[in-house]
Amino acid sequence: MNHDIVFIPLGGGQRVGASSYYLKLGESNIILDAGTGVEEGVEFEPDFHCLLSSPFIQSMNQVGQIFVSHAHMDHIGCLLKLMSQTKHSTVYMTEITKVLTQYQLYDRGIVGSKKCNEDTRLAAQSLLENIASVGFMKTLDFGKYKVTFYPAGHIPGAMMMLFEYGKRKILYTGDYSLNSTLMTPGCMLPENLNIDTVIMCGLHAKHPDYTKNAGSLYKQVNYILRNVEIGGKSVRCKVNQLSKGIEFLKALNTWNTASIPVYLDESVMSMIENMEKLSVPVLVATNRVMGAELPKEPHIYLTADGQKYGIGNYQEVKVDFSLHEDFSDMKEFIKRINPRQAVLVHCGKEQSVFDKTIEQEMMKDVDCRTQFIFAEEKEIYML
Repeated sequence: MNHDIVFIPLGGGQRVGASSYYLKLGESNIILDAGTGVEEGVEFEPDFHCLLSSPFIQSMNQVGQIFVSHAHMDHIGCLLKLMSQTKHSTVYMTEITKVLTQYQLYDRGIVGSKKCNEDTRLAAQSLLENIASVGFMKTLDFGKYKVTFYPAGHIPGAMMMLFEYGKRKILYTGDYSLNSTLMTPGCMLPENLNIDTVIMCGLHAKHPDYTKNAGSLYKQVNYILRNVEIGGKSVRCKVNQLSKGIEFLKALNTWNTASIPVYLDESVMSMIENMEKLSVPVLVATNRVMGAELPKEPHIYLTADGQKYGIGNYQEVKVDFSLHEDFSDMKEFIKRINPRQAVLVHCGKEQSVFDKTIEQEMMKDVDCRTQFIFAEEKEIYML
């Protein structure tokens, strides 16, 4: 192993939430993602300062680059805090991720907060304005290493990163999807990359019996559309994740043959309009901004907050479906890239002590050359 390459999970190791990872390539100090998590109602963050007790960093200002895979809160929720501590670093993400991040961290998180003051707002705005946008299939050369960005699927703007340092190739997947959705094609990687190490999302790496329900989204949308069209009652759809809300809106628009009005919060509509400027089509003629008064006709109200109107005016539906790959998809992805080493992070807990892990399953394949590491938070791994 090359001890010039070091990996430390700062959060999001063998639990879901607060994904953030330190990667050392020679003298280059890199952080991948900076999320928050929630466990039993309590929010938690990555432990950035554990780096200061490591032999690799004496100051957070030594971090040179921060790469953000996608705009879910468990990958971006702590980004502003990290940026304020790493004043000499540059943050890189796709333009679509930048639009989504702006909405979640600034429009909703800062401006929408009752605790926000003008100094906080201006500081957050200044940090977000300095984020650098990158494109898919493009390579940045930092001298000591290169990084190429590939579509990850999962949600619009999500990217994988292939780091090349000397003769070593390290792929960070973030959250990824093999299969296409209404909003996003599946991940795309060139063949024969000969990857040495993949640092990958292992959400279902310990759940061999979990299978993603491909029809779940259609069933939810069909249920809502029928209730409005046939039952004549308005439905309010609450979505906790913005990206799921956009995917759900796309599904509503695709299958809404009765042209039922679909209302959105003003801030969400503005954010989606910005996405459409980047060639991400979502909106149709039946989409409208929710105004000050409740519409009289039966309609659907898709909201991230849902506090504007009384519950009694609506039938309530909580929207939820998975955008993650299941155990079988993980197997297929690992077989496709066939890395020498797989570092699994962002892993859900075992559901039974008798369940096989992805490592145990892959060992049945005689062609599998992969060694597996289930990376623990704050542990140092020499790759």
